[in-house]
Amino acid sequence: HTGISAEILSSELENARLLPEIEINLYRIAQEALHNVSKHARATNVEITLRRRGDSVILIVADNGKGFNAEDKNPSSNGIGLIGMRERAKLVGGSLEIESAIGGGATVYARV
Repeated sequence: HTGISAEILSSELENARLLPEIEINLYRIAQEALHNVSKHARATNVEITLRRRGDSVILIVADNGKGFNAEDKNPSSNGIGLIGMRERAKLVGGSLEIESAIGGGATVYARV
């Protein structure tokens, strides 16, 4: 309904299940990231990747939108959604990183 093309890549984990608390938190992180893309990014494409690296699972949500200053630590400019994503990652022993630059899209990395 947003007109944004989306692709999901997860072949490495097709038949695998994670602990329920990890699954739900990664799902909610992806949901918030996609909400932010539709609300703020002005993107035409978003790619969601779920992959295993060693003993970690990594969720990547990358868009080709307008980007933002990811280095800005002011919560009012980063918004409650980004804070919530970080908290969800921490809840399951993971971390969340965001790479973005004005005009360069944004990529969210959640590692658990």
